[in-house]
Amino acid sequence: MSIKKKENMSKKSQVTVFVIISILILVVIILLIYLQRENITNIFVGKPPLNEIENCLLKSSEEGINILEVQGGSIDPELYYMYQGNRVEYLCYTEENYKRCVMQKPLLKQSVERELENYMNPIIKNCIYSMKDALEKDGYTVSMKEPELDIEIIPETVLISLELDLSIEKNNRETYKSIRTAVDSKLYEFTMITSSILNWEARYGDSETMDYMMNFPNLKVEKKTKSDGTKVYILTDRKTDEKFMFSTRSVAFPPGLVEIRNPVKNQNSK
Repeated sequence: MSIKKKENMSKKSQVTVFVIISILILVVIILLIYLQRENITNIFVGKPPLNEIENCLLKSSEEGINILEVQGGSIDPELYYMYQGNRVEYLCYTEENYKRCVMQKPLLKQSVERELENYMNPIIKNCIYSMKDALEKDGYTVSMKEPELDIEIIPETVLISLELDLSIEKNNRETYKSIRTAVDSKLYEFTMITSSILNWEARYGDSETMDYMMNFPNLKVEKKTKSDGTKVYILTDRKTDEKFMFSTRSVAFPPGLVEIRNPVKNQNSK
C-alpha cells in the first residue's frame, strides 16, 4: 500500500472520529439542556399551584352558577316558590291580592355577583390553604395575602379574578400576583331580561313574554301561572339550553276567581 493511500485512510479515520466526537458532544449538550429545562419546568410536578387554583375556580363557579340559575339568582333563597324541586326565589312579590308586587332585588346583576362570590369564597380559600400546606410539607416556603375574589358578569361571560400575591420558593422563587379566568355563561343576558320583566310586573302586574322572544330570537320565555297567583318564569337560551328561573306574585286573584283582563295589554292600548 502506498504512503499516499495510507495518508488518505488516516485522514478519513480522523474525520470519522471527529464526526463521532462532535455527535457525542452535541448529544451531551442537548441532554444537558433538556435536563435543565426539565428541572425548571417541573418544579411543581404533581402539584402545579396555578392549575390547581384555576381548576378550583372553574369548578366552584360552575357549581355556583348552576344553583343560581334554578333559584332566581340566590344561593339560599328565603322567599321562594317550590317548582320542580327547586326553591325559585320571588324577585317581585306581594302577599296581598289585586296589588302590584314590590321589587325584592332592584340591582339584580350586582346581587347575583355577590351571591356567586359568597358561594365560591370558602371553597377557593380551602383549595388555596390545602395547596399551601402540601407545598410546605415538601419543603417550599409559601407566602401570600388573604385571597380576594372578585366576580363580574359581562355579556356571555362570568369573569373571575383572584388577588393573592402568592410567592413560592425553594431552589428558586415563583410569584403570582393574581389569577384570572372566565366561564361561558348567559347570566348577564338572563339578569338583564329578568330585570325588564320585573319592571313590568311591578308597574303593571304582568308582562308579555312574546315581546321578548320577538326581540331576542335565541331566547325562549315561559310563564307558568299557579293557582295562588304565583308566576314562575323560565328563560332558556335556545342555542346552549342554559336556563334561568325566577318567581313573581303580582296582581294576584283569590282562589276561585278568574282573571278577565290583561293589565299589560290594556296599558299598551292606551
